[in-house]
Amino acid sequence: MMSRKGSFWCKVAALVLGLVLIVPILAACGSSKENTATPVPTTAQTTQPPTTTPPMTTPPATTPAATTLPFVDDPVKIGAIQDWSGPTAMAGWIGDSAIAFAEWYWNEKQGGIVAGDVRRPIKIIRYDNKSQIALTSAMAQKALLDGCVAVVWGGVTNEHGFPVVEVTDPAGVLYSMFFNMEALFDDYTYAVNSFYSLPLRIDLVAKIAVQKVKAKTVGFLGYDVAAYHDTVDIIEARLKELDPDIKILFKEYHSMSLTDLSPYLTKIRYEKPDVLICDDNGASWMAMATQMPGLGGWGDIKVIAVSESADFAKVEKAPGADGWYFPMMWMAGIGTPGARAFGEAWAEKCQLDPGWCKKYSPLGSTPMPNHPLMYNPILTVIKSIELAGSTDRLKVAQAAVSGKIEYDSPLGLLSIGKDGRSNLSGFYVHLKDGKRVIVDLE
Repeated sequence: MMSRKGSFWCKVAALVLGLVLIVPILAACGSSKENTATPVPTTAQTTQPPTTTPPMTTPPATTPAATTLPFVDDPVKIGAIQDWSGPTAMAGWIGDSAIAFAEWYWNEKQGGIVAGDVRRPIKIIRYDNKSQIALTSAMAQKALLDGCVAVVWGGVTNEHGFPVVEVTDPAGVLYSMFFNMEALFDDYTYAVNSFYSLPLRIDLVAKIAVQKVKAKTVGFLGYDVAAYHDTVDIIEARLKELDPDIKILFKEYHSMSLTDLSPYLTKIRYEKPDVLICDDNGASWMAMATQMPGLGGWGDIKVIAVSESADFAKVEKAPGADGWYFPMMWMAGIGTPGARAFGEAWAEKCQLDPGWCKKYSPLGSTPMPNHPLMYNPILTVIKSIELAGSTDRLKVAQAAVSGKIEYDSPLGLLSIGKDGRSNLSGFYVHLKDGKRVIVDLE
């Protein structure tokens, strides 16, 4: 068992990524009334506009993929641990949609996954930790006793990852997650991250500030907790590596419960940094986007967000958000093959099953960003099984960390290193005149 040292990444990811990953899951769900509102339109602009597929007028047939491999109706079990009850049960609602989509896509549309010299269906088994970290270990143990080839997710915060990996790793079982806390990979062999790398995200933030915006002065605003202080220090160090002459004008921190940010925004307007780097989330973004115009607007100050926000679809419509640089997990219209394929398959599922679509897809035929977030860990397990050519647990786990996993995921071209870490940094959009322009640093 690992000793959880007080390293930077340990402290940062424990809180930061719990908010980055799970606050969006919960807040994006909201109440059923809120989510059945008119879908928020999205617009993506790139130097090469992504190919769009005309809407289908009739549901397409879901003919299984052609294959010469025999089909064996013996499901490959994958254990999914999540909060299906308790205070954070909305995460299970997102999980249900990802499970239903994955089983439809691979079992009905693809005719099963390639498992050695046969095709077999997948069966994703739900294990409810009841929103309790204390129950997560028991759910992992049950998944192994039930014969699951691998385990995905774990819960709603990075801390849920430890009780899972402490069960799966000694047993030689793959644990595929959307957590990216560095400590989850330091002392474990078969834990893999199917989401973005936090160090790579911070590097991307610094490059946007220095190389894209050409900032000479920078200010920071974030929550007043140790993890965010540490994040700011690391970003500052990276900025100075890229430009030793860059000046940090201020570092301001506020309570997580504060909704009136006007005193901080007033100071920002007075200091006038070229770039304001913000490590806030949720309600804080909305407060900034709505309160700054009343104080006279941002002027020439550029805002770069570090974390995704559950309220992004709302925040981007606020006048005060114009000009911001914002990270995205997934967006309709982005041009990567995996993203396009996922969006098209999701739309197909919605047309074939309107009841499922109404229940699980508030934006209609367009997925929410959290849908691919949940789907990616499942997809990594499938790719590992196919690479292993077997459903033997240890062989699947070894394949996942062989350094040979690379595929077009909904979140981009994903490769997983021998240390289980992802190569993804995510991508940024520049909000300009009500449109999203994908940031290109080349």
